Amino acid sequence: MITEIGPSFPPVQKRLALVDQVLEQLRARILSKEFAPGGELPPEGGLAQMLGVSRTVIREAMRMLRAEGLVEVAQGRKPRVKPATAQFAVDTMVSLVKRSDGTLLDLIEVRLPLERAIAGLAAERATVEQMEQMAAAIHAQATALKLSEQIDADLRFHSLLAASTGNAVFGMFLGTLAELLRESFSRTNFKTGAERAVSGHRRVLEAIRRRDVFGAQQEMMSHLELAKLDLLD
Repeated sequence: MITEIGPSFPPVQKRLALVDQVLEQLRARILSKEFAPGGELPPEGGLAQMLGVSRTVIREAMRMLRAEGLVEVAQGRKPRVKPATAQFAVDTMVSLVKRSDGTLLDLIEVRLPLERAIAGLAAERATVEQMEQMAAAIHAQATALKLSEQIDADLRFHSLLAASTGNAVFGMFLGTLAELLRESFSRTNFKTGAERAVSGHRRVLEAIRRRDVFGAQQEMMSHLELAKLDLLD
C-alpha cells in the first residue's frame, strides 16, 4: 500500500543542500512511523514532484537512507521502509571499534556496569520459565563439544538474562555488542574452557532463583572480573 504524503511537506529551499533537506524530511517521517515499517514509500517520480526536486536528488537521498538501514530498494520495486533491527547498529559499532584503539578489555569495562544492572533486575523480574531457559542455556554450554557451540550457548545465556529484565533496551545494547562478545567469549573459552564461565553463570542463576538482587549483581561482577583476568593473561 502506497503511503500518501500530502501537502504537509515544507517546501525545499533551492540551494546545494537539497539532498540533505530531502533526506532529513524522509528520515523524520520514517522514524515517526508516518511511513510504517514494512510499508512502501511513494515512487521516485511521485516524491520528486511532491518535494519539487529532481529524481536525481530523490535517488541520492534514497541511497543514503539505505546506507542508514532505514529503507530497502530492490530493482523494479518501490522503495520500502525497512523493519527496525539492531543489525545496522551492530555493524556500525563493530566497525568503529575495529577502527579505533579499543580492546576487548575496554568491552569488559562497559559490560561491568551494564550486566551488573541486568543481573539485579533479573533477580527481581525473571519468571520461572525464563529461569528454566537460562538453566537450559547453561546446560548446553556445559555439554557442548565444539567451541562454537559453547560460545552460542554463552551468548544465549546473557541474552536471556537481558530479556528477563523486561527492559528491551538492555537487549538492544547487548545486540550491538554481539560480535565483540563472541570474540571475547572465543578467547576466554579457548584458553580456560567452558567450565569457568559455566560456573559463573550457575552462581548468577542461583542468586536470581533466590531473588537476591545484591547477590546476583556481585556474582555477575565476579564472573566478569575473571573474564578480565583471562584476557589480561
